[in-house]
Amino acid sequence: MTRTLFLFAFLIGYSLTSDAQRKNTGTDFNIADYGAIGDGKTLNTRAINKTIEACSKSGGGTVHVPAGRFLTGTVHLKSNITLHLEHDATIIGTADLQHYQGSNLKKEDPEKPINIDVKDIYSWTRALIMLENAENVTIAGTGTIDGALVPKPERNVHGIMIISSKNVTISDIRVTRAANWSIVGLYVEEFKVTNVTITDGYDGIHVRHGKNLVIDNCKFYCRDDAIAGGYWENTLITECLINSACNGIRIILPTTNLEIKACDIIGPGVFGHFRGSVNNPLTTNTLTGIIFQPGAWGLGKGKSEKIYIHDIKIKDVQTAMTFVLNEGNTANDILVERVKASGIYNNACSVETWAKGSSYENIRFKDIDISYKVTAPEFINVKNFERPRTESRPLPYWGFYIRNVNNIGFENVKLDYSGAEARPAFGFDQVKTAVLKNVKYKAVPGVEPLKYTETTSVKLIGSGPM
Repeated sequence: MTRTLFLFAFLIGYSLTSDAQRKNTGTDFNIADYGAIGDGKTLNTRAINKTIEACSKSGGGTVHVPAGRFLTGTVHLKSNITLHLEHDATIIGTADLQHYQGSNLKKEDPEKPINIDVKDIYSWTRALIMLENAENVTIAGTGTIDGALVPKPERNVHGIMIISSKNVTISDIRVTRAANWSIVGLYVEEFKVTNVTITDGYDGIHVRHGKNLVIDNCKFYCRDDAIAGGYWENTLITECLINSACNGIRIILPTTNLEIKACDIIGPGVFGHFRGSVNNPLTTNTLTGIIFQPGAWGLGKGKSEKIYIHDIKIKDVQTAMTFVLNEGNTANDILVERVKASGIYNNACSVETWAKGSSYENIRFKDIDISYKVTAPEFINVKNFERPRTESRPLPYWGFYIRNVNNIGFENVKLDYSGAEARPAFGFDQVKTAVLKNVKYKAVPGVEPLKYTETTSVKLIGSGPM
C-alpha cells in the first residue's frame, strides 16, 4: 500500500545539570525559587504557576521541577515553555477537588463533533496539568506526574489535558494514577508522546481531533483503553507495549493516514476495569487488541482511509481485531499485515457494517497468524447475533466474519484453534468480492469451513484445511 505520512521532527533541548543546582538565568526557572516545597504536604499550586508565569513573561524557557513530591492543584502551562522534571521529582495531585480547573471548550463543529456527552464540560475537563491555546510546549525529564486519586467508578480529574494547542511534546516521564484519562488531546496539532510510561488511571492517551500525531516507544498499563480517539489526520503509533483491562487501541471517529506498527498488545490488564459484578467490580480481561469503530460512541460521520496496521503481536485477549462502521461512515484502503495473535479466547475477527450507506473498499489481510482457544459453550454454540454496539461480541464463526464489504482479500493467512469447536471458520454476508489466497485453517469435523450468502462472491486460490 502506498502511503504518505506527514510526520514531523521535534527538537528537545535541555541541560543535564541537576535541577537542584539550577538558578534562574533568564530562561531557566526553578519552582523551588518561587516557594515550592517538595514535602508531599505543602500545597504548591500558587508557587508552581507563579514560576510558569515568570517564565512566560520572560519570553519562555524551562521550568525545572527538582527532586521532591510537590503537591498541587491544576498547573497551567503556557506557550514556549518546557516543564522539566528531574528523576526524583513528582508533581502530585491534591485530593481536594476545589483546586482543579477545567475548560468550557470551543463550540463544536456539528459535522465533526468530539462527542463528549457530559452535563458539565468544565468539570469534566479538570486536569492536574492544563494546556489551552498554547504552542511550543514540552513536558520532559524522567520524573513523575501522579494524579494520586485512586481510580473508582466515579471519574474526575485527568492527568494532562491539552486543548486547542500545537507543537506539544511529552517525553520520558511517567504518568500514573489519573482519576480519569492520563493524557488528553482535544483539537491538537503536531503532538508527540515518546518514551512515556502510563500506569493505572483510565484511558492512557485519548485524542479527539488531532493532526500530525506521533505516539512512539510508550508503555501502557491502563484500566481502560490504552490509546483511543479519532478525527485523526496523519498519525503514527509505533513500538508501544500495550496492556489494558479494556481495549488496546480503540478508534471511535474517522481517521485518515494512520499507521500502527511494531506494537505488542498483551492481556490481561494489570489494573482492573470497573465493569464487573457488584460482588466483583474489577475485571482485568482485555477485550480487543485493535478495535476500529467510527461512530460507535456518538455521531461521527466521515471517511476513513489509508490505514496501515503491521508487525503487531497480540496475546491473551478476547478478540484480536474488530472493524465496524456506523451511520455516516465509509472506509477505504485498509491493509493489515504481519500480525500474530495467540490465546484469543472469545470472538472472531470481523470487518462489518450494518448501517445503511456505509461500506468498505479495498481491505487486505496479509501474513496473518491467529490462534484461538475458545472453550466456553456460550461462545462455541452461538447461533444468532446482532450488530455490535461498543464492543466485539460472540459470532457463529470462529475465525473471521465479513459483512457489507465491496472487496476484501486474504493472503498467507493461518487460523488455528485448540479445544472444542463447532462453527465455520469464515462467514461472509453481502460481500461483493472476497479472494482467499493461500489461506489455511484448522478443519472442524463435519462443518463447512466457509459460509456465505448468495450475494457474496468468494474466490479460493491455494486455500483449504491445514
